[in-house]
Amino acid sequence: MKFSNTRPAAIANNKSFSAARTESGNLERYKALVHASDIGAWEYFPDTESLWCNDIYFSMLGRDINDYDFASPNNLKEVWIDLLHPEDKDVATNHFAEYLKNPKGTHESYYRMKHSNGSWVWIWSRGRVFQNEKSGFGAIGTHVDITRHKKAEEAIQRERILLRTLIDNLPDTIYVKDIQGRKIIANRADVECIGVSAEEEVLGKTDLDLFGNNDIGIRGYEDDMRIIKTGEAIINKEEYFLDSRGKKRWLLTSKLPVKDGRGKIIRLLGIGHDITMRKQSDEVLKKLNEDLRLQSEELSKQAADLKALNLQLEKQKEQELEKAIAQGKFEIASEFLHDIGNAMVGLGSHLNRINRVVDQNNLNNLKSLTVFLKTNQTAIAGAIGAHKAAALVSVTEGFEATQTNNGLEIHTSITELLNIITHIQEILNIQRQLVRGHKGLHERKPVNLENILYDCKSMLFASIDKKGIRFSINIQPGTYTIKGDHTKLMQVILNILKNSIEAINIDAPEKIITINMHTVDNLLELIITDNGQGFDAQTANLFFVRGFTTKKNGTGLGLYNIRTIIESHAGSFAISSNGPGCGAVSTIRFAL
Repeated sequence: MKFSNTRPAAIANNKSFSAARTESGNLERYKALVHASDIGAWEYFPDTESLWCNDIYFSMLGRDINDYDFASPNNLKEVWIDLLHPEDKDVATNHFAEYLKNPKGTHESYYRMKHSNGSWVWIWSRGRVFQNEKSGFGAIGTHVDITRHKKAEEAIQRERILLRTLIDNLPDTIYVKDIQGRKIIANRADVECIGVSAEEEVLGKTDLDLFGNNDIGIRGYEDDMRIIKTGEAIINKEEYFLDSRGKKRWLLTSKLPVKDGRGKIIRLLGIGHDITMRKQSDEVLKKLNEDLRLQSEELSKQAADLKALNLQLEKQKEQELEKAIAQGKFEIASEFLHDIGNAMVGLGSHLNRINRVVDQNNLNNLKSLTVFLKTNQTAIAGAIGAHKAAALVSVTEGFEATQTNNGLEIHTSITELLNIITHIQEILNIQRQLVRGHKGLHERKPVNLENILYDCKSMLFASIDKKGIRFSINIQPGTYTIKGDHTKLMQVILNILKNSIEAINIDAPEKIITINMHTVDNLLELIITDNGQGFDAQTANLFFVRGFTTKKNGTGLGLYNIRTIIESHAGSFAISSNGPGCGAVSTIRFAL
């Protein structure tokens, strides 16, 4: 590009030419100052279209000043134009040419120049026209590397775009206001909420401008001013507004003050979440709850009437049904227990017979034979050979060991079976006593719990004694008679005591079951404590779930039935433990 070398009128008419000459005499000092400032410097000579540059001008481009010829004219293209970025070249050169034609103020331009490594360096170029002794005028200026600032600006711009994209696509209203309460940012949701089509329609306006001098506008503006004055944020405030169709909508609004580095409030940030559907649902739910409450009261009255009418019928039906069922049940149970008892006796006899047969085995003769063969192995070897004699002894010893092991296993199995039969017979004896003591009726009659405790102790004496358990019953003076079913109450106590017995390890150094019974505040309290295996809280939560059991062969009905029976007697039942290995405490309470 050809730059004009016509002296501008502003300089041609300058009468301070001698002053300019005096300043040019200080050129060396000027260059030293520029070099010390680490700034690239250039001087343009329009008469030769040449450009003088200092070494920093080139070093910021990764280049060496000695690689360029400043003695020859017309070097502008080499040292400047050819190094410009293709996208910036026309703008930069045209801007410089226009400035030379009309040199008012300071020339300022931003462009990229090529680094020796192929990258581009952002340059901030500034300069002014000055009086030149030879050509009449010239231009002098500086280059500053602003690459880092440009990259930072680009990063900020990218973040701005990402942030704007984010807030414009969020369903919540987001806006920023200045300290006068005027909006300077409003996302798409906020624009739609106000009922306009573009952000420009709300910028620079307060809530009074947007909503008018009504409750909505005044409330919003006063909230803004209070936050800016006090610095106290508003968090999750429910407030209504009217949409473009005049319909009432609800927002959950939060407004926060934005402060600068010195703690001064400079902005206000607002976020609103549309909760209209939730509020409508709350209203519907509130009405529904009221309707349900009225219906519930009516149903409660009807239920009370039905309960009163059916109470007598239920009692009559229960008594008649229990009488009919119980009579047949206990007759069948008696025959069934008798048959099972006979079968257990027969099975025990057969096991004892097997045991005797095993004892009569000729194992001792086999041992004697083995000793004889080992003692006379040398003589036998002389008759049948050493290898055969050794084999005979080895086979005999192996057979003896096998027979011995088999005998021990048979004795162990028979012993275990006999123990099982004994346990079954103990259970059958307990059940026989219950059947014998039952008259076939489940009528609620006065029952003495003290007698039931001692009866249960007697029934379980064999199991208690076999395990070596220290069993004690402590009853404070008083009356312990309640109205109930004697058989069912005995079943409850027996089941709890059997659980305690089974929970105590036979190898435990100390085995204890204690029963305490007393009355307090018109309540009869029965507490059964053992030092057995105990249980954790998670297991305790499942005890009364029908079918849950911790026993290998359990049914999961024991504790469930216990609580059912006790509650049918207007009582309560609880079982607790301090953890595995800490035993258990069963507590029964009846109203007196």
